[in-house]
Parts: sequence; structure tokens; C-alpha cells
Amino acid sequence: MLKKLISVLLILLSILLAACSMQLEPAVEVVSPSPVVIQEKEPEVLEATVLAVGDIMFHLPQVTEARTETGYDFGLSFEKIKNYISSADVAIANFETTVNEKKALSGYPRFNSPPEVLEGISRTGFDVMVTANNHSMDTGVEGAENTAALIKKNNMIPVGVGENNKSVIIDKNGIKLGLLAYTSSINGLKAPVGYVNMVDEEQIKKDIAALQDKSDFIIVYLHAGVEYNRDVEEETAKLFRTVADLGADCVLGSHPHVARKSELYHTRNKQVLINYSMGNFLSNQNDKYTDIGTMTRLVIRKQGENTTLGNYEIMPTYRLRFRDADGKTKRRIILASDIDNYSHISDKEKMYIREVKYEVTQLLKDERISELEVE
Repeated sequence: MLKKLISVLLILLSILLAACSMQLEPAVEVVSPSPVVIQEKEPEVLEATVLAVGDIMFHLPQVTEARTETGYDFGLSFEKIKNYISSADVAIANFETTVNEKKALSGYPRFNSPPEVLEGISRTGFDVMVTANNHSMDTGVEGAENTAALIKKNNMIPVGVGENNKSVIIDKNGIKLGLLAYTSSINGLKAPVGYVNMVDEEQIKKDIAALQDKSDFIIVYLHAGVEYNRDVEEETAKLFRTVADLGADCVLGSHPHVARKSELYHTRNKQVLINYSMGNFLSNQNDKYTDIGTMTRLVIRKQGENTTLGNYEIMPTYRLRFRDADGKTKRRIILASDIDNYSHISDKEKMYIREVKYEVTQLLKDERISELEVE
């Protein structure tokens, strides 16, 4: 009887211990692991700025003005605008003269300037000199070769004349900028076949195609249009737009010596900025409108494989000419927006500058041009 009682108690004790053990064990929740989502990082946005200007010319009065006791100093003409030039990643100008030290200095109609002109331009901050223009051959092949050599000596790049200067690719901030330049005329002077980049749509097509795989953004300078005409001719509009159709991402004009309006031309599923003439940047020309030019500032952005014109600005300039205390004539390029800072400019002249400044910053809306069909 006692053994039976002890067995029952042992069984009850085992049951009690088992129950306590079950209560003390923590509940374990089985959780299925969540899928790990890895977010792809967007490519970095790269940015490069380009500042382009029109014609830089040196008539003999400018050369005389720049004379010093030891040579020439042409940098003073650019001193008021230097910060805008030097702050750009790439600064470009149309160099509309030659430098041939074996020939006498001369102005119009066949330009030959002292080597110091390139020193002054380089000190201002320019990087590229377009040499494809109607004065390319003013002092022959010898002059064209010497001009290109001196441009390089002054740490700049020539483009448009010479077998080795047909095109340029500049890598700035991870963006490859392709640059081409062409002229519609060399004033009837002789040049070896293919030596000067002449306006030829088939050749331009080939040249752009050759750059497209090597460049992210292509800029084409065209030295074309009727001189001193502020309106855009139909044939000029057709040429510039055709070049955009062929693959140029920006088309910039020189040669008319007066500033013209620009337009945003839609082609290849993008907007291409066309400036039909940036006018004179520096010269001694006196006709109305030849003293006002424009700087074209481009902000180019690249993200991954996509490169676009992020922003642009048309900045009118004015060539200020005045006499200093010694009675000597001086020339300075200034922003048209800064004219109120200069007492040398009359109220009548300021009114003229403001009117032209407004006009050349408006996008082209001429129905005759804007509806032109480009085949």
C-alpha cells in the first residue's frame, strides 16, 4: 500500500515539474527573413562651363594704342571682362587675324598682328582660338602655320586651319567637349585643298560623326552670314539648323560683325542653342552695332551616359572707347549691363546700348525664319 502511494506521488511530482518547465521556457517566434533591397546609387552629375565670344580683330589704331616702351600690351582691352573669361572651364574666341613675323604689321584688308596679341588673349583666360574665318590666309600658309604655333606656345588650342588642327576634344570635369569650326570664305585667297575647314555640309557631317563616339557634347563655330546685317538670312538659318540636325549640340556664329538673336532649335529630340552671330568682341570698327557683341555662356551637365545643355546665358558686351588724361585713345570691353558705371558714355549712347542689349537677348521669333523647312 505504501509503495503504491509513493508511486502515485512520484507521478504527480513528475507532472508538476514538467508543467513548470513548460512555463519557464520562453516562447520562440519564428520570423522569415525579409528580402534585402539594395538601392542603386544615381550617377554623379558632372558640370562644365563654356564661354564663347565672337570676333577678335586688331586694326592698326589698336596696335598703336597698345604700344609700350618695350613692346605691346593688349591685355588692357580685356581687363574689365577678364573675370568672366577666366572663370569658365573653357573659353573660346574667333581669332580674326594672323601673326606672321616675317611680314609688316597690317590691318584691313589683310590682317597681320604682333605676337603680343596672343599673349594678351592668353592672359585673359582664353583656351581655344578659332582660326577658320575669312582672314585665315591673309599672310599665306606661312602666316597660318606661325599663327597656330604661337597659339599653342601661349597655352591655347587652335582649331579650323591646318592638317593637325581640324578638330578639338577637351576633357573638362569628366565631360568631353568636341569643337569644330568652319568658314564660308577666305576672301578669294589661295590655300591647299583641305587646309582650311570650309563650310561643306557633307564634310561637316563626316567630321561630326567622327567626333560623336569620342565626345559628350559637340560645339560648332560657323563663320558665315552677310556682314553688318542684323537679320538672319534664310540660307544662313538653313545652314545652321542643318548642322544641328547633323549632330551639333550647339552652333555659334561669327562673321557679320554685329550681334544677332539666338534660338532654341528642336531637333534629334533635344533643344540645340543656335547663336546666329555673336558679333565683334574687340575691333576698331565704327559703324553702328559693330561695338556691341555677345558672350554665350553654356552650362553643360552629364549624368551617366546622358549629356545635356543644362543652362545658357547670352551676355551682351560693349566696346568702350575713350580718351584718357594723356589724350590717348583707350578701348575696354565691358558688360552692357555695367554701362552706368562709366562716365565716358553719354546718355544717348546708353539708350542705344540698352535697346540693342534687349534685342539680342530675345530668342528669334521671325516667322519667316522659324517656320523654315530644313531638308
